[in-house]
Amino acid sequence: MLHHNLKKATVEFARDGAYINMYRGQRSNYGFTSGLLGYRPESYSLHNAFTEAKKRNVEILFQEGDFEATVPNLARLTLESDCGEKVTVYSDSTGGGTVKLLNIDGFDVSVVGDCYEILIFTENNEDFLAAAIDKLNNIFADNEGFATSSSGEKALINIKRRSNLSPADIAAIKQIGSIEDIKIIEPVLAVLSNKNCNVPFKSGEELLAMSVEEGKEIWELAIDYECARSGWTSDQVIFYMKKMIDIMVSGIHEAMTGNIEMNGIIKPTAGKISEGAKNGHTWIDMGVLNTAVPWSIATMEYSSAMGKVLCAPTGGSAGVIPGAILGIGETLGLSLEEKVKGMLAAAVVGICMAKDYNYSAELYGCQVEPGAASAMAAAGLCYFMGGTVKQSLDAASCAIQNILGTICDPVAGLVQVPCISRNAMSTANALVCANIVINGFDPCIPLDESAETMFRVGKQLPPELRCTCMGGLCTTPTGIRLAKEQDERNNNCK
Repeated sequence: MLHHNLKKATVEFARDGAYINMYRGQRSNYGFTSGLLGYRPESYSLHNAFTEAKKRNVEILFQEGDFEATVPNLARLTLESDCGEKVTVYSDSTGGGTVKLLNIDGFDVSVVGDCYEILIFTENNEDFLAAAIDKLNNIFADNEGFATSSSGEKALINIKRRSNLSPADIAAIKQIGSIEDIKIIEPVLAVLSNKNCNVPFKSGEELLAMSVEEGKEIWELAIDYECARSGWTSDQVIFYMKKMIDIMVSGIHEAMTGNIEMNGIIKPTAGKISEGAKNGHTWIDMGVLNTAVPWSIATMEYSSAMGKVLCAPTGGSAGVIPGAILGIGETLGLSLEEKVKGMLAAAVVGICMAKDYNYSAELYGCQVEPGAASAMAAAGLCYFMGGTVKQSLDAASCAIQNILGTICDPVAGLVQVPCISRNAMSTANALVCANIVINGFDPCIPLDESAETMFRVGKQLPPELRCTCMGGLCTTPTGIRLAKEQDERNNNCK
């Protein structure tokens, strides 16, 4: 955005949006600061973001804005460089760790970090623009998207590409004439945009039909999808999933020690719960859940301590799949290869469920966080038991049916109460659904219809019950008291 070094950033949140009560509890201020300093999402920079900003003499302010929340997680960033540049950007947090840029200096855009975004600023002249666009289309025929936007006397041409510009490309653009500025935004997502890909299926119904036609297991279909979508080889997909498993497991083990600082209203308990399950003195035996439940809690506690976790499909549901798939896989003595297959089975169900939506609690409540994760995990557990593709999809549908209407009410804006215990509950829900479906239970409603219902019900929830701290447990006397105490702690940490 800036050609020179960032000197100051003012981040404003819409006063009637979801961010205003949530951003400190969800550590969004750390996330914004880390990103503004140039760190990638997977870096371990969050803890030291504010310290690093001071070292670099970068001032970053967070405050309430005077603009309407046209989307729940709307933010306005005013960026200033050490050479006097100034850029204003509107952004939307769309769930699952993803962010979309909506507007840059008055120009409408749609930037999600999945390609190189070439921003060409020029004069707003109809004849010139038509000729310029024609020339740019010839130069960049392999583009991933091409859009224009105008603001007063200026215009923006936005070209999306899978590769960066070369010096020759930049020279060719400048030769068009009347080019005021060129900016390049680099991608942050692991898999780049691929508009020409032909994915083998989009819905659960199509996935099931393909499994029957080709005689493939659910994890194989997941690899087929990912290879088509990303252009990776099957070995690359499997290698990447192993990396994801390693991140999940390492975070669980660190959280189990109890030596983490959650900076919130509760203390880490996963290790104690795990010990209780092992000694059995104060524990009713739950079989494989003896491991799965502590693992799901450990993941969420590690997230609260700003450790590195995987959005699966969101940060608020990060504990379900590690607990259900990896915890139960560990108890069953499954190999890493089998755990990878279970994870792929879970992942492909997540793709099918969200084909027309995103996983944002601010839009749909907790149904689409630990609820959706529970459905994904149920599918993976069915695979572990030798279930068919249809049984995996049915177990996922059953899990959704059990969590319809679940509200999102994180006390004090923290992803702790009731979020952590909901992850544990959703882990158990996945196992129950997998077990009963494998043994003949029929949920009747297909996965696609249950998923559509989940998102439809979410829209029907009032805003107070969709991750705004304005309803549910947040507005109990204890919830209000805990929020005030957390505010005091946050203010003392400034």
